[in-house]
Amino acid sequence: LEVRERSARSGGGGKTPNWPFSFWAFTYHNISDEIHPQHRSCVKFCYTVYCVFALALVSNFFVAMARMFLHMDFAAFLMAFIYMVCGIPGAYMLWYRRVYNSCKTDRAFGFLWFFLMFMVHIGFVFFATLAPPNMFGAQKWSLCGILNLNEALQGNKTIGVMHTIVMLLFAADSVLSVLAIRWVYSSFRSGGHTLEQARAEAYREGIAAATTGGIGSAAV
Repeated sequence: LEVRERSARSGGGGKTPNWPFSFWAFTYHNISDEIHPQHRSCVKFCYTVYCVFALALVSNFFVAMARMFLHMDFAAFLMAFIYMVCGIPGAYMLWYRRVYNSCKTDRAFGFLWFFLMFMVHIGFVFFATLAPPNMFGAQKWSLCGILNLNEALQGNKTIGVMHTIVMLLFAADSVLSVLAIRWVYSSFRSGGHTLEQARAEAYREGIAAATTGGIGSAAV
């Protein structure tokens, strides 16, 4: 009953968008208002992971831009730009909003979707922390990581320091992400959910989506 009342109270209607900025907002985001107390700390931690990730991508972009002006490395700059403009909204929609809504509505299927997408996120931040050159088509300087750190420090000192800071942000997000998925899984189990229940919900949602001809609401 409490879950239904909270869902009705915090549904789309009547809530003024307040995120990401007060002057440019497209959604309502209030952990204290919408999330059940037992999940609140977990969601706040996931939000911290998201913010560190966004900060890392923005900082990485500025380092790539500095390198472009210094070394005319436009390909790496373009890749860093793509990482930023796709990664920040993508992470919000694909995994952060999933865990936020799942903890708000207490739906097992939402947690399952989060786990799948968050594993992709963990893979990316580990990749970014290492930044192996030319792997998967990534430009050498499109990410500030461990494997190109030494060369960065031997070049321009200012850019080398900036490179180190971004690398540490990616590394911190990698560690925080591992802690976050463990915490969410504990929260998932403490809510009485099981993977079998999540798969059953996924099956029902899939049937419903196929019947109505839409898939957008199945995993929200």
